[in-house]
Amino acid sequence: MSEIEQVVESTAPMEVQREAEAMGWIPPTRFRGDPERFVDADVYIKRGNEVLPIVREQNKRLHGELEAIKAQSAQQAQALKAAQDAIAQMEERHTVATQKAVEDARRQVKAQLAAASEAGDHEGVAELTDQLTKLKDAEAPAPKTVPAAAPEPFVPPPELAEWNRENPWFGTNKRKTSLALGIAEELRDAGETLQGRAFFDKVKAELERELGSTLEPRNDKVEGGRGTSDSGGSGPRGKTYASLPKEARDACDAESRRFVGEGKKYKTQAEWRSRYAEIYFGE
Repeated sequence: MSEIEQVVESTAPMEVQREAEAMGWIPPTRFRGDPERFVDADVYIKRGNEVLPIVREQNKRLHGELEAIKAQSAQQAQALKAAQDAIAQMEERHTVATQKAVEDARRQVKAQLAAASEAGDHEGVAELTDQLTKLKDAEAPAPKTVPAAAPEPFVPPPELAEWNRENPWFGTNKRKTSLALGIAEELRDAGETLQGRAFFDKVKAELERELGSTLEPRNDKVEGGRGTSDSGGSGPRGKTYASLPKEARDACDAESRRFVGEGKKYKTQAEWRSRYAEIYFGE
């Protein structure tokens, strides 16, 4: 035997050695360390029985702390996601609400512009045209866009208000109103100098002559079959992206850069368009 083999040997019974080896003990035949550090099987088992409960208790405590940290982290992640979702919804709704406000202001200015043009109020026409241009500029998406100021309401001359009450089709029947405005413009271009009620009556007479009938109000909606929707079918369209006004569709697509793409809420533009329409039409 070598000197090491003489020193590193076990005096414990074989069954004790086998038990110790199952716990991780290294028998003399495989021990390659310092002989003075060798621990016999029975001592190894004794130390293990003393230390193992402590280790197990520590492991149990650490495992409990780890589970608590995981649960807390999950709660924080859930709260963070809820906050992020709420912020995203606020941004979406603000985007659509801003666009609808611009559309409402645009319609109001257009109606005032038509009335001012009919009344021959050239100064009012110029001012309202300038407001319409500013609304178009305000509609372009930009960070922290200041909402356009609401235009001052146009007060029509008394004779126009009275004539409009007698002719309720003006302003409600889009076709007849557009034709009347066109006739008024032609008359002015031809040098017509009549003003006020006399001019309005002349426009009405020309319109009756053009249409060949009295101007009774009627439903001017396009009857079924004359047009098709973007989806390819006929008849009225639903509350979808295709049924949005053109200005709203343009604004929706312009804002898609904020909401659509990798790492953003919507993966495709189709998803964002669908959501935009839901918010626009009040879900």
